[in-house]
Amino acid sequence: MNLAGKTAVVTGSSSGIGLAVCRDLLDAGAVVFGLSRRETPLVHEHFRWIQADVTSDVAIDKAFDAVLAQFGRVDLLVNNAGFGFFRDIELIDPAEWRRLVDTNLTAMFLCSRKVAPSMKTARSGMIVNVGSVAGKRGIKGGTAYCASKFAVNGFSESLMEELREFGIRVACVNPGSVMTEFFDHAGLQPKKYMQPGDLARLIVSLVELPDGMLPDELTVRPL
Repeated sequence: MNLAGKTAVVTGSSSGIGLAVCRDLLDAGAVVFGLSRRETPLVHEHFRWIQADVTSDVAIDKAFDAVLAQFGRVDLLVNNAGFGFFRDIELIDPAEWRRLVDTNLTAMFLCSRKVAPSMKTARSGMIVNVGSVAGKRGIKGGTAYCASKFAVNGFSESLMEELREFGIRVACVNPGSVMTEFFDHAGLQPKKYMQPGDLARLIVSLVELPDGMLPDELTVRPL
């Protein structure tokens, strides 16, 4: 996809991977909308921040309706919003479990269903879902987080099969540990990290592949 002049939406844009992706998309010439609860610290003539709780279908409808009213389409959706915690199962409050699943998984459904119609009409577009290596194997204390990320992979593969006949690409990127705010609250400290800017460049490079190429899944880890 040539990103010049394309309309992109990035969730979880206020920091970390999402913020870095927004910057790289702007550098590539896209018009970018960042969705997050906290303000995204980015000033650019082609960037607009929309305050939204991605777990709320009402908030998501309002945000995407505003984008579609202005541009008529979304060419790229990066479902990046997410968080995690690692603890013994009996210490997980059911409300915490639901909030994690809603943020990591349900938000992808809510956002993807809003962009699919305009992408189908255009017979082009791309959805990138940010998963995790925790969606490929279980991790001690990760019953909630791993369950949500395993589901992200299943969601992504099914959505890819559903939309590819319309010329729409769906990719799931499964990163290992990235140096973001995630680990400030996760209760887990890895020995090695990747940088969010490096992962952002990888995501944008996948988007910029020729439209006839479908990179449906990629796992990347710290060396």
